[in-house]
Amino acid sequence: MIPVQGKKREAKLLTKITDKIKHGLVLDSIRNQIARIGINITPYYWVQEGMNPMEVPEINGILSDYTVEFIESEEIKKITEDLGTYSVEGLLAYYNAGKKCLGLKYKDELASFMFINLTECDFTPQIIPLKNDEAYLAYMYTMKAFRGKNLAPYLRYKSYDILKNMGRNKIYSVSAFFNSSAVRYKEKLNAKNLKLALYIEIFKKIRWRFNLKTW
Repeated sequence: MIPVQGKKREAKLLTKITDKIKHGLVLDSIRNQIARIGINITPYYWVQEGMNPMEVPEINGILSDYTVEFIESEEIKKITEDLGTYSVEGLLAYYNAGKKCLGLKYKDELASFMFINLTECDFTPQIIPLKNDEAYLAYMYTMKAFRGKNLAPYLRYKSYDILKNMGRNKIYSVSAFFNSSAVRYKEKLNAKNLKLALYIEIFKKIRWRFNLKTW
């Protein structure tokens, strides 16, 4: 007979696996597991967002129940959900380093969030200082209870308006090639892939970066 705790662990693992399959993250998860042993193979798109006209993404629900606002560290500390490759500690460290966190709330509950870096693109394979009219978007995440409601595209869309009002007209991000979920929601927003690149890192000692395609 399997102990109760063992059954809970099995159920949690099964839920995590089915969640990865549902959201097209299987290959991305395999890449993450390989990276844990010191071999990081990361193909990625360098993307420009917010430049093409688009309609406001529709939320699956009542729009007036949702608000978009910058959130503080205390709100981040309240997150108890397993964030997968993210961690609350890592997000707090990023916030405390001066990055902004934009949240989408359902009434008073945090439903989705993303981070904005106004000083640099800090994606490890390609760290680039930003100009005063540029911004870099990172760490988009939607809480499990709110997935399937088209919240990520809506929050992303709202971030464009907020940034443009701040004078940040050139908005960039990175999409991991195997993260089909991220690729899909950016396609909904008419984002433009500027190039496809490949980053390889072996035991944090040997590093290569190749541009595979430019559009």
